[in-house]
Amino acid sequence: MSTALVIGSGIVGLSAAWHLLRRGWQVVVVDQSAIGSGASYGNAGLVSIGHPPLTRPGLALQGIKWMLDPTSPLYIQPRASMALVRWLATFHRNCTRTHLHHCMDVLCDMGWPARDCFEELLAAEPIDCDYRRGGWLEVCLTKAGLERGRHEADAVRERGYHVELLERDALLAREPAFRPAVAGAHWYADSACCSPDAFMRGLARACVKRGAVLRAATGARGFLVEGNRLRGAVTEDGHQLEADAVVLAAGAWSTPIAAQLGVAIPMEPAKGYHEDLEGVAPAPTVGCVLAETFVAVTPMFGRLRLAGTLELSGLNDRMVQRRLGMLRRGAERFLIGLDRARRAAVWNGLRPCTPDGLPIAGLAPGFDNLYVATGGAMLGWTLGPLMGRLAAETLNGEAPRWDAAPLAPSRFARG
Repeated sequence: MSTALVIGSGIVGLSAAWHLLRRGWQVVVVDQSAIGSGASYGNAGLVSIGHPPLTRPGLALQGIKWMLDPTSPLYIQPRASMALVRWLATFHRNCTRTHLHHCMDVLCDMGWPARDCFEELLAAEPIDCDYRRGGWLEVCLTKAGLERGRHEADAVRERGYHVELLERDALLAREPAFRPAVAGAHWYADSACCSPDAFMRGLARACVKRGAVLRAATGARGFLVEGNRLRGAVTEDGHQLEADAVVLAAGAWSTPIAAQLGVAIPMEPAKGYHEDLEGVAPAPTVGCVLAETFVAVTPMFGRLRLAGTLELSGLNDRMVQRRLGMLRRGAERFLIGLDRARRAAVWNGLRPCTPDGLPIAGLAPGFDNLYVATGGAMLGWTLGPLMGRLAAETLNGEAPRWDAAPLAPSRFARG
């Protein structure tokens, strides 16, 4: 029986573990943090298939303007870091219309199997995560916002997705939680939403039930290398774990871990926040993105989650109250009843962002049994189960059911 070591217990890592277990592998999962604390557990919970990447024309220049404004949706904390400078330069080069079309072709093609992977897991395991396939709404305050959103809607629609324009009256009739001041919304009907924390805890239980060993609060501090193969890793608590294959799915921490092996994974951690509210009535019935303030709003088990912000400030978990407060202030412009809501929980976590807007999924250059799966940025939750399945299929010697060639980590080795 083959043994796999999975580094990272987020949605990609546990999905890879689950798919390997179903194929008869023995699996050990290690994570330097406590299971249940990372971006997979605290994100907005939107399964937003076909969503555009971060690399969009004009965003790099807008980011420079926002750089010194700690209340901007995208905040880049000035710091002496050549890695950040290189990342920003590459990101800027990729913010072109040609590259956007390439990314949209890839991400829209991934969307259908990504949703199928979610639903395959939920069909196989008794996970109650308030999953609802009702699509999501991009809600706009102004006619100009609706027009800007139309270009993205057209690009997604051209690639086979159902996107519908809801003018103000139609939106308010469907979702009375919104203020009459809104202009309308684009409804992306093929997507879904759920409670990420409930999904992840259920997936962790399913992996353990199928035989996985989960070791929290102990990461990989070194590796056992033999030629072009990894033989295992040495954990931070001194244990030596041997394996026939390794999946590196440690999110934002994948970059320094891969560097130990001479593998270049250029990513920047982008901090996001959430605030969970109780007592919001009426509340939206599906997940939403509030276009002008960049706040995501998701119903989960009777609570309402406000999530968002993109903060490039390095690998840290500092809670900046000013940025946390941006969520409710941004949502209040759209939604009624938030002034009566009770705060139930707050959180922050790090999304792993590549400089070209596409995730990373494939065998690491120079190794034939190290699969790297990370870099989902704002789409990590949506694409995670598919990326986990791709890792399992590849390491098990199967032909993957979706061709992940555009996501290969070797694209960074080429320059």
